[in-house]
Amino acid sequence: MPMEIEQAWDIIDRVLALRAPAVAATLRGPATDADLDRLARTVGRDLPADLVASLRVHDGQDNPTFLLDLYDHLTLMSASAMIEGSDLRVSALGDDVDDVIEWMTPDRVRPVMNCRGWLQFTESEGRGYALDLDPLPAGEVGQVIWLPIDGPTPAPEFASYSAWLTHLAERLDAGAFTVDETIGIWLEP
Repeated sequence: MPMEIEQAWDIIDRVLALRAPAVAATLRGPATDADLDRLARTVGRDLPADLVASLRVHDGQDNPTFLLDLYDHLTLMSASAMIEGSDLRVSALGDDVDDVIEWMTPDRVRPVMNCRGWLQFTESEGRGYALDLDPLPAGEVGQVIWLPIDGPTPAPEFASYSAWLTHLAERLDAGAFTVDETIGIWLEP
């Protein structure tokens, strides 16, 4: 059962402040209503309540060097960075949900190169986690998928943003990570 967003962030903030204060210092304050409205307009869909609640706590990271990632070389994206990333993916890969990749067997995620309804919220050299706001009928709106930079997506890894954030909070709270002073937190397998 996922935690409440504020509870998960309380744990993450506490652990980062104690064990990785340089990473904690990169977390931004809350997103503005204007940023949230622009983000929803960009993806053309309502934003899941758990994502909005999270962005109202921390609007991503200020991590311009990409050396102090939230964890596992993943930077948490701000609402503005999500907009830029969505626009970039559409310009590079298109947004044709009818142009399916025939060799894939669709299940819960569209077998396409890109979909405007995939809202990437972590970033690592073009890859990262994304919310699937336009799943196939067997999927759930808001399921979390891994977006590769150069191909179709695999099955969902988390049921929701809350489930993803809860997983991170639980791993940090359990001490199941190491701290690398130059690149941040690495979760243990």
